This record gives sequence, C-alpha cells and structure tokens, in this order.
Amino acid sequence: MITNRITIELVLLIIIFPLILLSQEEIEMNLVDQFHFEYPSTIIGLTYDGEYIWMSDVTADSLIAIDNDTGEKVYGFPFPMGPDIYGLTFDGENFWASASQFYLYKISHEDGSIITSFQIPYPMATNAAITELTWHNDILYCMVTGGFSSVIVGIDVETITCVDTVGSGGCSSPTGLTFMNGYFWLNDYIEIKIRKVNLEYGQYEGWFPHYCLCYKYIGITNDGEYMYCSDNFRNVYKYEIIENSAIEENNIDTFENPIQIRTYPNPSNPEVRIEFSLPNKTIINLSIYNIKGQRVNTLTDSKFERGIHELIWDSKDSNGKAVSSGIYFYKLKVDGKSESVNKMLLLK
Repeated sequence: MITNRITIELVLLIIIFPLILLSQEEIEMNLVDQFHFEYPSTIIGLTYDGEYIWMSDVTADSLIAIDNDTGEKVYGFPFPMGPDIYGLTFDGENFWASASQFYLYKISHEDGSIITSFQIPYPMATNAAITELTWHNDILYCMVTGGFSSVIVGIDVETITCVDTVGSGGCSSPTGLTFMNGYFWLNDYIEIKIRKVNLEYGQYEGWFPHYCLCYKYIGITNDGEYMYCSDNFRNVYKYEIIENSAIEENNIDTFENPIQIRTYPNPSNPEVRIEFSLPNKTIINLSIYNIKGQRVNTLTDSKFERGIHELIWDSKDSNGKAVSSGIYFYKLKVDGKSESVNKMLLLK
C-alpha cells in the first residue's frame, strides 16, 4: 500500500505542471486621479472601448461614456433592459452586460439596443449572481458569486458554452473583474483589496488596497496603461500599477555570481536538506510554502557569511506540527528580494 502511494505521488509530481509560488505581497501603485460625479450616482460596471471609459450608473439607469483623462461625460444612453447593469465589458464591437441573476446581454455600442441575450450556461445556485465581466481572447469571462464561493467562468458566446473556469484567488466575496498584463484583477470587498489572480491556477499573487471603502458591487477596467475602479457611489479611481519585484513573474535580481541552491533527497522523508552557496555575505530568508501558497515555516531570516551553507526542514510547520505528504515549495530571498523558488515532494 505504501509503495503504491509513493508511486502515485511520484507520478503526480512528474505530470503536474510547475506552479508559481504565491508571495501574496502588496503591489506598489499610484493613485493618479479621482473622478467625482456630483449628480446622484451609483457607479458599478466599468469598461473601456478603446476611446472612452464606460460606466453603468444604476441610479440614472444609464450607460455613460467619460473621458479617461478628465472624467468629463461625453455621451451615453439609457439601459435597454429593466434590471440594473452590474457587470459590463466590451468585445471590440459591442458591450456585454450582466443585468440579472442568470442572464447575459449583448448591447449595441452604437445605440444601446439589445442585440441578443441568453442564460449563462453554467450551473448556478439560486442565491448566485453574475457580478462582473471581462473580455479576453474572444472569451467572455463572468464572475459568478453565491454565498461564500465564487468562480470565474469563461463563455464562448458564439456557441453559448462554458469553455473555462478559473478560481477567484481564494476570495469569497469578489466584485469587479478585468484582464491586464496577463492576469485577472478583482476586488475583495471585505478586505478592500484589488487582487492579482493567476489565470492558470486561479490563485492570487499580489494585491493593492482600494483607495476607498466601498460597498459590494464595483467595476474594474483598464485602458492598457491605467486601471480604473469604481466605489459603488460617485467616484472612479485611476491607478498606475507598479509591479513589485517580489511578485512580478520573471523579475528576479541577477547577481554577478548567482546563488546556487539544491535540495536532497527529493522526494524526501521525513527531512529535507537545503544547501545553498553564497558569493557574498548577505541576509537570507528561506521559507517553506504549501501548494495553496500558504507559508508553512520559515527556516531562517538572518545574515550568512560567504560560502556553502545547509539548512534542514524536519517536515513540521512553524508550530512544530508535522505536515502531510505532498508538494511543497521553498523560496529563497536575498536581502529582501526573491532569488529562487523551487518545488519538492514530501513522502511519509
């Protein structure tokens, strides 16, 4: 039985694609501008049509285009349907909106008329809703939220079929959704954070605080350079995202003499030895993470001399409790900056 289990886990290690370790650290950003609208407004859905930012004003029951530099209203038209528009996106020719619990609407960019509508081809609980939309690679992605669970559902609008599902980064109450710089971005309205979510695994890799405490439903969009977030009231915030080097993929400091690191044995049981060689005296942080991106233990956070060093992980968490078998990651930081993330298999 033990042999079979080890064989299965070894096979899983071989066939599972490498995962990106989630640092879940704060992303640097600048608040570039804030657009405030004096008239009674409840701004929710946002999208960009290549020229203007569009917002759904559920108080005025209108879709409104604003200049993304000044925030001035350009033009707009009334909602073409009865229910309020919450999710809003643009496919390059027309708008898509979620305006009721289960239905999606294709709306003319020219006059706001309904072109077509259909029920989302995804099983939803009676208390679920489509809270936001974004368009990526000819697929309409919908944020489906119900109770304390949520998922991003990809819909092929030509065949009206579900073609993809992506996790919401562990966020139980997400609103707002946009695709930017290779990631989904969504709002965690409980923690008041905008989360950056990995498309492949649906896990979040960083966040920045939303400028304003906001109610549940907000909109998020981007123009390729800036991100725009509403607050469910009278404001739209314009952010410049400055990727933190600690969480930006492939943005790893290059040393003249790179640090060498290895683990053995791998797979391990129950101890794993992590050996690294330092070209200079430096501060090292070496931590262990599980497959969910949660930090399990920190082996060291101290200064080391030049040379070869070895640390031992005894397969226990920071509280001294033994962890279960599975895939783990060790992450090496040098002077507070990411240097190496590698995978290992623990067998018991």
